[in-house]
Parts: sequence; C-alpha cells; structure tokens
Amino acid sequence: MSRRAQTDSGETKRDLVASATEEFAEHGYEGASLRQICSKAGVTTGALYFFFDSKEDLFKSVVSPLMSELPNVLAAWIEHDLSVICDCPGEPTDVEGLLDGLVELLERHPLVPKIVLSNRDHPVVKEYLDARVAEIAASIASRADRKDGPASDGFSPRLLATMCANALIEVLANDDDPDVIARHLAEVSAFVRGGLEATLGK
Repeated sequence: MSRRAQTDSGETKRDLVASATEEFAEHGYEGASLRQICSKAGVTTGALYFFFDSKEDLFKSVVSPLMSELPNVLAAWIEHDLSVICDCPGEPTDVEGLLDGLVELLERHPLVPKIVLSNRDHPVVKEYLDARVAEIAASIASRADRKDGPASDGFSPRLLATMCANALIEVLANDDDPDVIARHLAEVSAFVRGGLEATLGK
C-alpha cells in the first residue's frame, strides 16, 4: 500500500471512530445507527466493514483508549491510600495530581465517559472494568489480611473497588469543570479513605 493510501486509510478510520463516538454518545450502543455513522463520516458501509468486523468492534475502538488508561488511574488512587493506611503514615491521595491525568484524558476523549456510563453493562465495558476491579479487590484483600486489627464483618474488597470505579466514571461523565471534578474527587477520596480506615482498624 502506498504512503498516500495508508494516510487516506488512517484518516478514514479516524473519521469513522469520531463519527461513532458522537453517535454512541447521543443514542447509546443499542440506538446507534451504523448508517448514520457512515453518513457523518462520508464513507460507505463497505468501508466501515473494511476496518471493523461489527458494531461491537467499532464500539470497542471508541471506548478502549480511555478504558485502557482509566483503570490505571483508579488503581494508583486506591493503592496509594491503601499503602498509607496499612503500611505507614502519609498523606492521602493528591487529588490535584490525580486531576491532571484525568483532565488530559477528558481533553482527548471528552464524550467517552458518558458513553461508558450509559453502557456500563455492555460486555466490552464490563470486560475492561471487571478485570481491573478484580485486581484491585485482590490487593485490598491481601492488605486487609496483613493488617493488624479487626476487619468489619462482611467486608467486600470487590464491592469497594467496584464502588470506586463507578464513582470515578460518574464524576467524569457528569462534570466538565476541572474545579468541580477536583471537589467531587476529593469527596470520593475522603469517603473511600474513611471507609478503609474504619474497615482495616487503623
């Protein structure tokens, strides 16, 4: 394939993803129309299927850039507070530092948090989130087992990790102002930290 053809091909794929992002944000996965996506991108349906195997494959291309990075932010946030609570004195999560990375993500993918939130039960979204939630839950459980002090009866590390993931997505999907995002993240962080301290018996 010539360099010009490669460039045109790359632009077509980017146009399709951009068009699909708008369509999924406005209508959700079920309501999104592949015909409308192609029309907005100025390509034929055949061109879409050249790049993507299915509607789900296209959806995955829309959400995967954010979803591959967002769980890492979530993991770093919880891991830091766990380390402070379980291992040594220290400061809680630096929400301002956390905000820098999140704002950068939102600038690159402004509509995707809303798409993720409105399609939380879609298999593609669940696959990304569930895997990392399981890892974070395992870390919480391991630290809770090593921590001296009583743990609350019925404590569920997976429930805590899931709550944090849902809260983070909710904030990003509904807040556009960085100051508002920072305030809400600080509230969530304080809530999580307080719950961990109470549960782990610090």
